[in-house]
Amino acid sequence: MTSNPASANSDDPCKYDPYSDACLKAAGDAFVGSGTSFAAPVAAPGGLGAVPGDPSGRFGSYVVYRYAPTCTGNTGLDGTALCGPAVLTCQPPGAGLISYWRWEVTLDRATQAVLSVVQSPGTFCLGPAATGLPPPAVVAGLLAADFQKLVVVKGKTIVKPSGRTLVNYDTGFYTDARSYVLDPVHILGHTVVVTATPKQYDWYFGDGRRAVDAGPGQPDSSDVSHRYAEPGAVSPYVVITWTGTFTVDGGQQRDVFGTAQTTGDGTPLEVKQARAELVSG
Repeated sequence: MTSNPASANSDDPCKYDPYSDACLKAAGDAFVGSGTSFAAPVAAPGGLGAVPGDPSGRFGSYVVYRYAPTCTGNTGLDGTALCGPAVLTCQPPGAGLISYWRWEVTLDRATQAVLSVVQSPGTFCLGPAATGLPPPAVVAGLLAADFQKLVVVKGKTIVKPSGRTLVNYDTGFYTDARSYVLDPVHILGHTVVVTATPKQYDWYFGDGRRAVDAGPGQPDSSDVSHRYAEPGAVSPYVVITWTGTFTVDGGQQRDVFGTAQTTGDGTPLEVKQARAELVSG
């Protein structure tokens, strides 16, 4: 993960404010730049509106860096859209890096009115430790890397009939694994709530056969069923592919990019050969 915006581009003209570790851009004999939260200007201790190198606040305007994921619709003034390519294309995978566009926005010091918006060339792959990034994008990058670790519910395989079945008999299967809300996690000072939802159920029957994307089954039906051809002991199980959504501080629900898989424990099942018996009348 990168520690600041400049680490993504060796030609970046940034210097760093010792108070906030923010990215600062030279402007005359002053320095102006982004703060530690999205679109917030840097302010040195000791005076409202002051910036490092300009404690008197005599300059009439200042520049902030604004970042937004490289997704259609994002601009220097509205960077809320998220998309899979921005979250999943930066290397190395699993590091929580997201592809961003960057704008230099000039603001009037007195009124905070936007005076100009200039997009920087190229894109920047930034990690969650970089300053000035929109929190939903940071969280999306981290969840894309960690979703597999967060989803821990395994599908329990329940067999009908339970414990034993017969060769060439329709044996039913189902699992009780359904959508659930994970315990809240705290990421960079924000409360994140993730909901995991099964997308696909793949059944492995223990005899070398399987049913891909066959559904969860139901306790009162046999919509997932299998006929064993040979007697013996087997351990059928289900592999579930999960998708997810998340909220940041109770805000808009957004998609988790990427999926997770959990493999259920096998359920012991004895397959017996049916025997015909002659019964006298």
